[in-house]
Amino acid sequence: MTPQAIDSEYELPLLTEVVDDPDLEDLPLLTQIVAEETQSGDSHPVASQQTASAPPRTLSAEEMQRLLQQLETHLETVFTGKLNRHIEQLQKLAVDLAINELKTELPQLLRDALSETASSK
Repeated sequence: MTPQAIDSEYELPLLTEVVDDPDLEDLPLLTQIVAEETQSGDSHPVASQQTASAPPRTLSAEEMQRLLQQLETHLETVFTGKLNRHIEQLQKLAVDLAINELKTELPQLLRDALSETASSK
């Protein structure tokens, strides 16, 4: 379905018509709403319901240790994966550089080897 078909089917107004509508001039800006809620101490009703229904839970030392161990294991896995990728890239780069260096030096090495064999005869 093309945009023109959607507009004609639903008779949607253009964005410029909505923005220029004088009836919408008195609507508050989002920043004004947030500032009012912050100043009045009101919070979003859904957020306040969630915090009211779920009191903060304290963790025992064992739970904290288990969570720390899980976090440590996860971080180790992530860092190991990233380090392995970087090491692999650096190894490829080192091999490429070594091959290029050999390619540039090989003709001279062959000349030197041939001249040594020719002079020893």
